[in-house]
Amino acid sequence: MRLPFLGRWVCTIDGKRRLTLPAKIREILAMEENPHLITTVGHQGCLVVIPYARWEELAPDVVRDTFQGNRDALALRAALARYGSLCRLDASGRITLTEEQMQVARLDKKGVVFGNFTRIEIWDEHRFETENPPMADPEQYDRLAEQVGEHPKSGGQTR
Repeated sequence: MRLPFLGRWVCTIDGKRRLTLPAKIREILAMEENPHLITTVGHQGCLVVIPYARWEELAPDVVRDTFQGNRDALALRAALARYGSLCRLDASGRITLTEEQMQVARLDKKGVVFGNFTRIEIWDEHRFETENPPMADPEQYDRLAEQVGEHPKSGGQTR
C-alpha cells in the first residue's frame, strides 16, 4: 500500500536551484521501490514531482501513446518532456530543479511544497494561494463535495 502525500510547507530554494523536501515527504519517498523522481510542469504553472514507480499509473495517456494528428495532445506531450527531468533526492533530501522549471513555475528563493495525494506539487507562494485558497467557511467543503458527487456523510460513495 502506498501512503498519500499530504500537507503544505514553504521551503527554501538555494542558489543552485536545490529545494529541500519536507521530512514527511521524504519519509514516504523512502518507501518507494525506485529512488528516481520525475519532475515536470503541472496545471496552472505548478511543478509536479512524481516517484518513477508511480509515473506509469499516473502519467496522462498522452505520454504513453502517440496521437498522430492531435495537435493538442502532441503539444501537451512536448511540454511535459521539455520541462521534465529525472532526478533523485541528494543526501540532504533535496531535489535540483532546472532553470526552465524555475521560470515556468515563477520560483525564486522559496516554493510551496504541496502533498496532493498521489503527487507532490511545487508552487510559487502567490500562485498557490490564488489557485488553492483556504476555505473561507466550513460549508464550502460540503458544497464542493456535493458538486463533485462525493460526501463522507454518504459513506464516500458517488451519487
